[in-house]
Amino acid sequence: MSVSDWDSPLHPLAQALDVPAGKARTRHMAIEASVIPELLRLPLELYAGRQAKPCVTVGQRVRRGEIVARGPDAYDAAIHAATSGRIRGVADTPLPCIELEADGDDATVDPEPLSDWRGHSRPELLTQLAESGLMGLGGAGFPSAAKLEAAASIDLLIINAAECEPLLTADERLLTERASEVMDGITILAYLTSARRVVIAIEDDKPEAIEAVRVALREHPFSLAVIPRGYPSGSERQLVQILTGRQIPSGRLPVDLGMLCHNVASAWAMGRAVIHGEALTERIVTVTGAALLRPGNLSVRIGTPVADLLAARGMNDTLLAGIRLGGPLTGRPVTDRRLPMGKTHGGLLAAGAEELTPAGVELPCIRCGACAEVCPASLLPQELHRQTRAADLDALAELNLVDCIECGACAWVCPSRIPLVNDYRLGKSALAAEAARQAAAEQARTRHERRQNRLEQERRASEAAREARLSRVDAALARAKAAKQNREQES
Repeated sequence: MSVSDWDSPLHPLAQALDVPAGKARTRHMAIEASVIPELLRLPLELYAGRQAKPCVTVGQRVRRGEIVARGPDAYDAAIHAATSGRIRGVADTPLPCIELEADGDDATVDPEPLSDWRGHSRPELLTQLAESGLMGLGGAGFPSAAKLEAAASIDLLIINAAECEPLLTADERLLTERASEVMDGITILAYLTSARRVVIAIEDDKPEAIEAVRVALREHPFSLAVIPRGYPSGSERQLVQILTGRQIPSGRLPVDLGMLCHNVASAWAMGRAVIHGEALTERIVTVTGAALLRPGNLSVRIGTPVADLLAARGMNDTLLAGIRLGGPLTGRPVTDRRLPMGKTHGGLLAAGAEELTPAGVELPCIRCGACAEVCPASLLPQELHRQTRAADLDALAELNLVDCIECGACAWVCPSRIPLVNDYRLGKSALAAEAARQAAAEQARTRHERRQNRLEQERRASEAAREARLSRVDAALARAKAAKQNREQES
C-alpha cells in the first residue's frame, strides 16, 4: 500500500441505491468559460434564511470582485460583483438579489493575496475567507470562516470528492485538471484546523481524477480513499460512516466527533482566495441534460440567470421534461428561468423524461417499505410522509426529520410516485418556522422578565431612596427638636 492510500478499512454504505450514473456525457469535457450575461442577478440569500445587506447604490459602477453586500455577522461570506458594470438595483423576484448590468469590460479589482499566509494569524486568515465570499460549495452553503472557527483542532479532515449525484462531473473535472490547486486549498484547511489526518475521498468510477490526485499527493502528506460507487456516498454523514465506521448521532455534527468535512470545490476556492486573493465570483458547474445540444463543465459567473446559461448551451424545449438546479435526485425544480446560479449550485440539468425521478399520477402509499430500505439515514420515510401531510410537528421532531439529507432515494423507488422529498422539505420548513416562533416567543418572554426585573429593581431602589430621604428628614427633625430643647433648658 502506498503512503497516499487510506490505511483504514472502508465500511460499505448499507443499502446503497443503484442509480444510473450517466456521467459519460460530460466527464471527459474540459472546463470552459461560460457566457457572461448582459444582466446578472447576485443572490443576497445567506445560510439558514438570512440575507446580506447591499452596500452599493443604484447607478454605482463596480468591478469584478468588488463587495456589493455583507451579512450581519463578522464571518458571513461577502457578496461580490461577478463582472464589471452598473448596479441597476435590488429585485425581489425570483429571489432577493442585486441586479448588475454588465459593461463587457470584465474589469477586476486588484487582488490582495496572502502569499505568505503561514505568517498570518488564524483570525486574519478566517477574515480573508469571509471577505473573499467563501462558503460551502457542496450544497449546504455554510460560511467557511464560521465553520472553521469552530474547528480549531480536529482529528480527521475529510475532503469530499465523491460526487455521487448522477450526471454531475464538475468536481471530477476540477480534480482532473486542477489537482495541484486543490492541494493548495487542502493545505490551508489542514493548517487552520490543525488536522492530524487528512483524507481525500473519491468514488472508484473516476479513474482520471484518481490518477491526478495520486500524482499531486507526491508533494503532500495526505491520504487518498477510493470508495465503492454507491448513492449517496457523498453525503456528509454517510461518508463519515464509510471512512470511519462511526455514525454521527442525531442532532450532532462531525466536528462533535473530532472530524470536519469539506467539499473539494470549497478547498479549491480556498486556495484561490488565500494564495491568489481572488473573490468567489465563479464556480465550476456541470450543465447537462437530454434537452441540451452542448452539455459541458463550465466556469459560471455567480448570478448568471438560468435562462442565459441554457440558451448558450443550445436549449431544446421540445425535449425538456424539467429543469433542476443540481442533479436529478437532489436538485430543486426551476419554475422561473430568471433564477440565478448561486455559489452552492454545482449542476444545472435540462432533463429529458428519463433523467428525472420516475413521474406519474400520485397514488396513496401502499406501505411497501421500499423507501425505508433505501433510506441512508435509517429513517421511516412512509411515517414521515404521513406526519408531514398531517402537519404534526411534534411527531416530525420525534421521527428526526431534521436528519433527512434529501437524497431523493425514497422518491426514486416509490411505486406510488409520491413526491416524498418535497413533503420533507415542507416539513423541515414548518419545523424551522416553529423553532423560529418559539425562539421569538422565548426572546420576548426573556425581554419581559428582564423588564419586570428591571422595574422591580427600580421600584425597590426608589423605595429605598424614599426611605432614606424620610430617614434623613426624621433625623433632621430630631436634631432640630433636640436643639430646641437645649435652648429652652439654657434659658
